[in-house]
Amino acid sequence: MEKKFVMPTFFAVAFVWFTTHFGGGFASGRQVVQYYIGYGWYASFLPILSQAIEALVFYYAWKFALEKRKYDYRSWTLEFYKPVEKVMSPVFEGIFQLILVTATAVAFATGGATITKVFGTSYILNTLVIAAFMLVLTIFGAGLVRKAASFIAVAIITGVLVVYVPNVIASWGDITANIAGLKAGTIESTGTFAQALWKTMVYAGFQSCCLGAYLAHSNALKDVNDAKKAAGWGFVINATILMISTLGIMAFYQDGILDEAVPALFVVMNGVGSAWMTPLISILIILGAVSTGVNLIYGTTNRIVNFLGKNDSEEVQKEKLTKRSMGVSLAYVVATWCIAQFGLIPLIAKGYGTLGYIAVFVIIIPLIVKGLKGWKPVAESADKAN
Repeated sequence: MEKKFVMPTFFAVAFVWFTTHFGGGFASGRQVVQYYIGYGWYASFLPILSQAIEALVFYYAWKFALEKRKYDYRSWTLEFYKPVEKVMSPVFEGIFQLILVTATAVAFATGGATITKVFGTSYILNTLVIAAFMLVLTIFGAGLVRKAASFIAVAIITGVLVVYVPNVIASWGDITANIAGLKAGTIESTGTFAQALWKTMVYAGFQSCCLGAYLAHSNALKDVNDAKKAAGWGFVINATILMISTLGIMAFYQDGILDEAVPALFVVMNGVGSAWMTPLISILIILGAVSTGVNLIYGTTNRIVNFLGKNDSEEVQKEKLTKRSMGVSLAYVVATWCIAQFGLIPLIAKGYGTLGYIAVFVIIIPLIVKGLKGWKPVAESADKAN
């Protein structure tokens, strides 16, 4: 009998990171332009630096969760931010809730509009289908979310490689010429290295706002070595795809791509295989938007379900798990669906742009400093109490 292949959990967790990272902004190429290419030739290496920062931050976060046995972001923040947890835990909660609500609402809006464009179906019907898909994935636990993330990640990675690699190869001369021209100053660019570096930190901060979603999967990791593998492979996957996307867009630097609303679409329409790659980009945008929403909603579902069952016995917790997960997930899906329908995204998004700045000081710096300094793991005897 053939042995069935089982993906290591650390790969699945790394894929959760990737599918959360690869949202509508990444898939469309707009974030790549906004945070990297808009600052000139520094885009040739800063995307890798941002993912290295995130890998370090997420590794320390998973390590802390495993060694302190705090597997949802609420209990994690109450322990991590001591002795100022009463202030910092609500700040973290606010950041995560804001990114969850906005990113998920954008997922409905982006996914619904893209499906309408490709298939001509009703926008409201499309968003209802997306809502049902999100609800199913989030109510049946972390295992299903990781499995879905793994399948979606493979599909997205394959799609990105198919779209960008031929264009990078075909346009390699233009890419290197543009980078050389930007470096030499013969091609005009805005921003100094200090500004580009800060924007890279902000991007890492912006993405680290999703930490609550990743902590929901920390108890699936066997040990700290597993956490290291998840962070390492997550870095390889995210840095590679982000860098390939950056190079693909860099080929058209002098062709007005900086002003395009969907730079990725501009690449395929003006590059290799435009006829059949255009629908593929649309599919990638849909997958990216939906997967981000699923991962973020599950992160909060896990936190609230744990809170609701904190005084229950293990048997009662298991008995009520599905009902509670369904109720919490349904509430978030309905709320974010309504936001997408009634045009409230701009209202919420007013404070959205500042999240990256705040997260640098609330998440990135504390985790790196505390991670380098170290902490004392809880005793084995404390496991049951937690």
